[in-house]
Amino acid sequence: MTVVTTLADRRREKQWKFEQNVLRKLSLNELKADVKEQFKPIVPYHFLSHPFLLDPCMDMAIDAYLLGAEYSRFGYFGESEKEVKRRCEDELTDITHFIFNLLQGWLLNSDFLLDSLKVATESFVDHWWSKGFREGEKRYRLRLH
Repeated sequence: MTVVTTLADRRREKQWKFEQNVLRKLSLNELKADVKEQFKPIVPYHFLSHPFLLDPCMDMAIDAYLLGAEYSRFGYFGESEKEVKRRCEDELTDITHFIFNLLQGWLLNSDFLLDSLKVATESFVDHWWSKGFREGEKRYRLRLH
């Protein structure tokens, strides 16, 4: 008796395996250090007294990393990193807004702090997206996908 699988199940399984292999290269200590480096100057007290803010930021960094790795396929086929980033602009914006809205509630309503937070979140998400993009592109070049 044969097991019937659908194409959607096969694609999902292949994507999960790719994500698992890409995540093996990700260091959680490096991720945590980068979160603290990016946001501690803006939200210093709250990161010290409420470390639970680290986890959602780390989750969003992992999402950006996986998004970059997923879209690296287009970079492998010849598109520049900027062109590929435009393809997933909506998803990156969602990730950036999530982090910004999470941390905004912990700040005073100072325009300077909110502008600094906006720049920090965009740079943070961009950094992890680029890192995932480079890792995924490397895996595609080595034919490990």
